[in-house]
Amino acid sequence: TGREVCGYLLVRGSVHAHAYALALKKLTGVEMEKMLPTPNIDLSKIPESQKYLDEGSHRRLYTWGEETYREMAAVWGGGEQALPGDPPGDLEVVSGHPDGGKIDELKGASSAFTTDYDPHEIFEIASKLHAKL
Repeated sequence: TGREVCGYLLVRGSVHAHAYALALKKLTGVEMEKMLPTPNIDLSKIPESQKYLDEGSHRRLYTWGEETYREMAAVWGGGEQALPGDPPGDLEVVSGHPDGGKIDELKGASSAFTTDYDPHEIFEIASKLHAKL
């Protein structure tokens, strides 16, 4: 449902905001939450988010299978903890992507990406181009 999607997106969005704040803190030493008025959404008060907090989605960043993304472990992890107010636990970098719904192997439809000319139109275009030569 739409509410379920919103609950998931709020949890995952807070993960990325937390990651950016940690990166800035490690690079500059500045605690962004003390310097800027950053939003602090209490996800425990949003019932649709609870399921994702319980399973620890708020503590995971995914590499999506890319080797280069493993470097984010320098920021995300290493004893860092979940945000105050969220269920506690160590932050972790997960190889691969999150589990999700089944993605069907669909047959391509070239007409979805290119114009689908009628054969007579193609002949007409070719004739006009040939006449210009």
